[in-house]
Amino acid sequence: MRVLLIESAPEDAAFLRDVLMEIREGHYGSNWVNMEVLEATSWTQASAILQSRPVDIILLGMTVETFRHAQNAAPNIPIVLLVGTHEEALGLELIRDGAQDYLVKKHVDCAPLAHAMRSAIKRHHLLAASRAASTRDTLTGLLNRAGFLTSADRDRKLANKLGRRLLLLVAEIHADPLHHDALQVLEAAERLRSIAAPADLLARIDSARFAMTIFDAEPESIEAARTRIQTALRPHRIQLGYAIFTPDHPATLDALLEQATHSKASQASASE
Repeated sequence: MRVLLIESAPEDAAFLRDVLMEIREGHYGSNWVNMEVLEATSWTQASAILQSRPVDIILLGMTVETFRHAQNAAPNIPIVLLVGTHEEALGLELIRDGAQDYLVKKHVDCAPLAHAMRSAIKRHHLLAASRAASTRDTLTGLLNRAGFLTSADRDRKLANKLGRRLLLLVAEIHADPLHHDALQVLEAAERLRSIAAPADLLARIDSARFAMTIFDAEPESIEAARTRIQTALRPHRIQLGYAIFTPDHPATLDALLEQATHSKASQASASE
């Protein structure tokens, strides 16, 4: 197990290092075969370590700013806070913001720290699994509507920041939504998977509807991507609508979804 200790105070860092070494040499770690401790005295050093080495847990000597940096840079790594004697209220507040646990530095000892680390890693893994399950469609394995809204909005913001266009497609199984079956949904999901590029975002956002986002790129423009997908879906009973995000005229994700849905409905009416 690799531990990143972030502590700017030399005396506290030396004390915590000794505690970690005692945990490593004793039996507090239970099934930890080995433990490597990486040390940083600033966020700059910590950031460099996180970019170059896999880390299992962060022990963070408090500053709120460093906690925010660590949380943003390493959301998949559990954080245990090491707080001062008069910082327990802040420790509780940051647990509500995503830290896994806190210990008062003055009271840190081998058994409590080892227990806090084990529990933090276990809770973080359970939470990550729960979050993944809550954003996945159980039938198709694709993102569900909640997962799509989060990821697609991130794509929209990224497109705006990079000055690139983003294509949003809405695909719907052309059948009575009250009578389509699971097999139709699975077939449509596999068909859409087969035409989606690795960087495209694909989700099942409703019982019979799917959505996809595609960035404008050099090898294939969003117009070419739309034509390719329309051609691939034409023989099948899947209706397609689209909307294009442009940095010159930015729109919200809700507005793009509404536009794509309206476009799909208009095309369906025109084909009847």
